[in-house]
Amino acid sequence: MLLLAVEEAELAHARAYADAVGGEEVDLRADPWFADDLAGGFVIEGGFTLDAMGATSAMAEAAQRAGVDFGLHCEAKRILLERGRVRGLVTDTGVVSTERVVVATGPRLRFLPRTAGVDVPVTASRGWLLETGRVDPPPRYAIEQAAWPLQDEMAALVGAPTVGEVAGGAGDEPGIVSLLLGGRPGGHCLIGTSLKRSLLQEPETPATVRRLAERAVRVSPVLRDVPVVAAWSGRRAVTPDGLPVVGSLPGVEGLDVAGGFSSIGMVTIPAACRRLVRGGAEAFDPGRFA
Repeated sequence: MLLLAVEEAELAHARAYADAVGGEEVDLRADPWFADDLAGGFVIEGGFTLDAMGATSAMAEAAQRAGVDFGLHCEAKRILLERGRVRGLVTDTGVVSTERVVVATGPRLRFLPRTAGVDVPVTASRGWLLETGRVDPPPRYAIEQAAWPLQDEMAALVGAPTVGEVAGGAGDEPGIVSLLLGGRPGGHCLIGTSLKRSLLQEPETPATVRRLAERAVRVSPVLRDVPVVAAWSGRRAVTPDGLPVVGSLPGVEGLDVAGGFSSIGMVTIPAACRRLVRGGAEAFDPGRFA
């Protein structure tokens, strides 16, 4: 993985990040794949690109082998309570009797717990990706620009706006764009990433796509003439302090949540859910917002 400082203002953060994870500085001016005026780069051994769909499928397969049954295309509508305790779940196909429910519904996490009288302050941000055609020569690294905000900074940038802020145009703010680039086995690349408030299920604006392309061309002249074959966006869940919520919700026995992982979900959710089962998730206690 290459941690990249595009501009001089990013160099101090990139160097501190690299020092923390054992990165080694590299001279990018000797590599024709990169623009010759980048501020600096640090190679981090052991960093790699994770295929999100492949990883999700692998985890689902492992769950099935462990005895999990999936009720696909079956929406949970309401949590049933009796004397402050979970007793069941109303779904599209009927009532499921249970004494424990774990809600892990990403940016929509707050909706189902509301049926049990609990509001979990999780809101949504949106991020975009571009997919290119074959890149020749391909990048030697998975690339991350050192311009992405820390988790506790994200909440202030993309947290829930007030009604007055929406009336004033808060939903039209441009958001943040930072380069995240990974080569794929077929020779194409995925280019991201962005951070923007999101109030709608459908993408608010494709303007971020242009900014991502601008950032990619700024970093590598090789990418300038590579075709863009697809662009799409997704929504990420974020909490008021940027940290996940993992554990029991106060006031309802048997109701747990696991969410608010923002942009680091694929690499942190397995460990966080292990802590939910075995203990040790106190730092992510949802009760801190009660």
